Amino acid sequence: MTPDFDELRASFPTLLERTYFSTHGFGPLLRQTLADLDDYRRTLVPRNRVVEAWSAQIEETRELIARLVGALPDEIALGPNATACQAAIAAALVPSPDRDVILTTNLDFPSSRYLWHAQARRGFRIVEVPSRDGIGMPVDELLAAIDERVAAVAIPLVAWNGAMLRSAPLIAAAHAAGAIVVLDASQAAGIVPIDVRAMGVDALVSGTNKWLSSGSTGLAFLYVRRSLAQRLAPAYPGWFAHVDPRAFADEFEPALGARRFEQGSPAIEPLYAAHAGLRFALETGVAAMRARSFDLTDRLIVGIDALGIGLTTPRSHDERGGMICLDLPDADRAALRFAEMAIDVDTRPGIGLRVSCHPCNSVDECNRLLAALAAFQHDLRAR
Repeated sequence: MTPDFDELRASFPTLLERTYFSTHGFGPLLRQTLADLDDYRRTLVPRNRVVEAWSAQIEETRELIARLVGALPDEIALGPNATACQAAIAAALVPSPDRDVILTTNLDFPSSRYLWHAQARRGFRIVEVPSRDGIGMPVDELLAAIDERVAAVAIPLVAWNGAMLRSAPLIAAAHAAGAIVVLDASQAAGIVPIDVRAMGVDALVSGTNKWLSSGSTGLAFLYVRRSLAQRLAPAYPGWFAHVDPRAFADEFEPALGARRFEQGSPAIEPLYAAHAGLRFALETGVAAMRARSFDLTDRLIVGIDALGIGLTTPRSHDERGGMICLDLPDADRAALRFAEMAIDVDTRPGIGLRVSCHPCNSVDECNRLLAALAAFQHDLRAR
């Protein structure tokens, strides 16, 4: 049954207070998250007597994330952010004379680019494959760059301009050449259905503060294919990475799955802040959320085309996530003006005005944004 997104909208105080088109940055807050954070606040008083309750929260979060991406709980490691999760994999890779290349793309988020390019100091050769038009993911160019020297292909599943990767041919080609694929799903998890087993991806990371509507930052996750996890030695393990953390053993024995890439005690508040958003995605269904988001975004694109505004995001559903980017002159000023009108969007250098339709946005809100864009364009011409 198709979810009633108009009814579900009441669950998000953010959407009731603002015309909110910035889920690609921070997902709108769920009312249940406030109740969950109250539960967390009540756990602060007992101190060491709360360890069992917090441990249960850790394992429940791991299980919810595993369900979201089609994995098993022991294939999920928790981390503080997506870059840290990528770093855990990067540090476990060791260059060899005949396999020393990491492939990336210029459409990757700067934080990830910094991390992967830094591996050059460890002996890797970083090959950054550019997007031909600066808009779409360079799948053909990446395929052409894959050979037996490639150790890893590290790219976003959805880029920070909303472009989505056709991952199947890339993963197949990488595996045929003996390379692994590490996908950053930070702009995908919660709006693009993900099944890591069906994809055959080796490792996948994501934060929870965007399309998963976590109430805070500070929680990300790392999926690692079980056979790969057991082959890699974590470079910077902590006690949570031990096969039995509570054994407090003298020597490190890594957990069998992805948990071997964890370190010390995780931050607990972000676990409570993330539960409502994870449950919302699971209960509502990511496929249904994506279909509704497309309905709204396609309406916006029709209006944007009528205004003569270009896009810096691919148009095809198969090649974009949940965000579109507008090639709007003076986009920073537009974003500030819209914020004064209680319309939330954002901008990025070289990408333009970024707009995302949460499935609980409304058609009226889309029309309001289009009217604001038309008025802004009128003022630009008047200047």
